[in-house]
This record gives sequence, C-alpha cells and structure tokens, in this order.
Amino acid sequence: TFFSDSKVRVALVQAINRQRVVSDVFAGRADADPTPIPTADWAYSPAAANLHPYDPAAAGTALDAAGWVLDPSSKLRTKKGVPLKVSLVAADSYPNQQIAAAIAAQLGEIGVELDVKPLPASKLLQDYLLTHKYQMALISIDVGPDPDQYSLWHSGIDPATLNFAYARGWGLIDKDLEDGRAAVDPPSRLAAYIDFQMLMADAAPAIFIYASRYEYAVSQRVHGVHMNKAIDPYERFQYVTDWYVNTTA
Repeated sequence: TFFSDSKVRVALVQAINRQRVVSDVFAGRADADPTPIPTADWAYSPAAANLHPYDPAAAGTALDAAGWVLDPSSKLRTKKGVPLKVSLVAADSYPNQQIAAAIAAQLGEIGVELDVKPLPASKLLQDYLLTHKYQMALISIDVGPDPDQYSLWHSGIDPATLNFAYARGWGLIDKDLEDGRAAVDPPSRLAAYIDFQMLMADAAPAIFIYASRYEYAVSQRVHGVHMNKAIDPYERFQYVTDWYVNTTA
C-alpha cells in the first residue's frame, strides 16, 4: 500500500502546514499541534513536535527517494505507472470538510492527489473507523486530561474498536504506553510519554494537525483572571477564587 513505507508517511506529515490550516479554517482560534498529546497537556513534547516540521521541499525529496516521482504532465507523483492518489473519508460537517479541503490542497502542492469522501458522522464511525476500511480518515478525538492513549495506539487492543495501531513494528510504542500507564510518579510517566511522542513522530501513523481552544469572554470589570491553558472546559474556572470586582467608588 501507499503507507507501508514510513518515508512516505513522514513526507505527508512534512507537507502539511498546520498553521495555515488553523488560520484558514479557524481564523487562528486553535493551536497547531504536531503530536498525539495536546499542546496544553503537561506531557506535551516540543521536541517531538519539531522533529518533522513543515517542509514541502523535504517532503518532495523523501517521496523521490521512495520512488514516487513527479510526472511533469499530470503534476502527480507516480511509481511504476501507479499515481499517488489517496482517498480520505471525513464527516460531512464543519470543520471537517474545510480541514479536508485544506489538506487536499496542500498535498496537491507536492504531487499527491487526495479524493475527499464526505460521510455522515455515524456512517464514518460504523462503516469505516471501526472496520478500518479506509486509506486515510479525518477524525477529531477528545483525549481527555490524562496523556494515557493506550486505547488509541496500543497494538494489543481489540481491532474492532477506535484503535489506530499498526499490527507490526509497534513494540517500543506499546512499551511506552504500558510504562506510562503503570508508572505512578510524574517524572517516570513524563519520560514514557515523551519517548512515545518521539517514536510516533518517526513512525508517522497519522498527521496530527491541531488542538482546539476553549475561548470565553470576561467583563473588563473582573480582575485577577488567569488565561491558563486548559484541557477541559471547566478548567477555565481553575483560579476563580482569584477573580474580583472592584466595588469601591
């Protein structure tokens, strides 16, 4: 398949300008996030996020090395006469279709054709995600406040679930997920999840694009409000005891 070669997977990661997606689709009201762990999480790894940054030239070079050469007439990459055309299933709603269109345009810039197939969310889940019958799928996942992503990425999970692990070559990633779940002390968990993110960056099983923002308005009369990062909506009230309104004349 197209994605059996990790060089191809990493090349597609490098072809995506996440910041441009955030700007065009969300008007900047999201955070570009190249890792499986959200930017606001205590286990987020900037080093992993920067391991394979946006670099379309490097993406093209990697595809050349993998045998996918640009056809000057069609502007598509081909290998042994086979064009690099990939299908993407996505929910037929905002922001999914807008993100899918942005990804298709950016991959087109390096000679990869993406055919977007819009689907009702229920059909996407039941007929494609749970059965793994897709080439690429665009999904949004609420991973919660803990960095434990065992159910999503451990290869030992029942395949008929929302799990995206590869069947082979997953040993060290499995171990990091096991260690992160088993450890009690934060430093040991952090080390496991940093290594998990670094390995995921090189394995490139997915193109992680953005982390959502929770935005809220506060009256200028209210003081002491901390604009802290939050994983769950309720965390915007984490320092509510510091809020006050000056009632003196």
